[in-house]
Amino acid sequence: MKLRRFLAPDARTGLERIRRELGPDAVVVSSRKTAAGVEFMAGRHDGLEEPGEAGADGRDDGGRLIWRELSRLRALLQNQLAGFAWSMEKRRHPVRVQVLQKMLAAGFSPKLARQLAAGLPKQHSAAQADAWMRQVLIRNLRAAAPADMPGLKPGVWALAGPTGHGKTTTLAKLAATAALRHGPQSVALVSADAYRVGAQQQLQAYAGMMGVDFVGLEEIGRLGEALANLRDKACVMVDSAGFAPDDERFAAQLAALRQAGAACLLTLSASTQGGLAERLIARHRGWKGVILTKLDEGGACGAVLDCLMRYRLELACLATGQRVPEDIHAAHASYLVDRALRAREADGFAMREEDWAAYAGMEAELESRRNAG
Repeated sequence: MKLRRFLAPDARTGLERIRRELGPDAVVVSSRKTAAGVEFMAGRHDGLEEPGEAGADGRDDGGRLIWRELSRLRALLQNQLAGFAWSMEKRRHPVRVQVLQKMLAAGFSPKLARQLAAGLPKQHSAAQADAWMRQVLIRNLRAAAPADMPGLKPGVWALAGPTGHGKTTTLAKLAATAALRHGPQSVALVSADAYRVGAQQQLQAYAGMMGVDFVGLEEIGRLGEALANLRDKACVMVDSAGFAPDDERFAAQLAALRQAGAACLLTLSASTQGGLAERLIARHRGWKGVILTKLDEGGACGAVLDCLMRYRLELACLATGQRVPEDIHAAHASYLVDRALRAREADGFAMREEDWAAYAGMEAELESRRNAG
């Protein structure tokens, strides 16, 4: 690793210069005070070759220890620089930082929050910035027209997603809506969930109450045949088994649903964590829309909205409560954005002003580890 000497009037100025000139891979090897200021010796982390295993290439444990210590110092430097940068940004652009803080507090990702805050017009006051942020979020949240809501719009609709996110109850609500619009004789319920105990019996009970046809499948491979027998129906609603996004059975199930001609709707609880929503959307493409469920249970929905915006997925409809069919609603972008921005963590989890610089530092350190990994 080639080292460079940096001389600055104080430590903060020196660290900022190192980061500016050497980039995120900067490593400070030493620092000392001099009569002229603070002297640093620093180089680039990627200029240091990672040692191999002891005995395999002539290097010993000492080399690996030095490597690990330099990596740790690099992470600490990035953490400290990010904290300094946050504090300076707060002083220089307080309104922009306010937008960033509000989005992060609402559950939106740092990536989207930074992108949106960077586009804030410089002359905006705090009130104008809040209104601008709200309008940008609403414009970027795609919502289906009420007439295109599954059930009101004819078709074969399949609900898919993790276990416990309300697929079966939501399917019953959509089927009841379809029965009211098209008539019970024009609607059918199909259960392709042979994994969860009682799943088919529950859906069959709903079908009986609504007076619509019901088909229970022991294996999803028979779906194409079942749909062929139901081709005279205006709406067919297909329930599916719940799996984790990384489960191979989930991908196989989605492929079978699409091959049979069903439009797949991702069904997610409104308070789903961003990591889970991202994996479901990014690893399994081809969704025809997303249904947000359990809005009555509270929680921040910013993380799910964030994923919908970044992946340009359409919100198909909203579900609340257990009532069939009353608790199903058309997609409404402004309602969801306002709900997300009003959400606040309980006092014990709320971020205080002094916490934000530390948060920025931790985010920078995590990002560095992801890039290095």
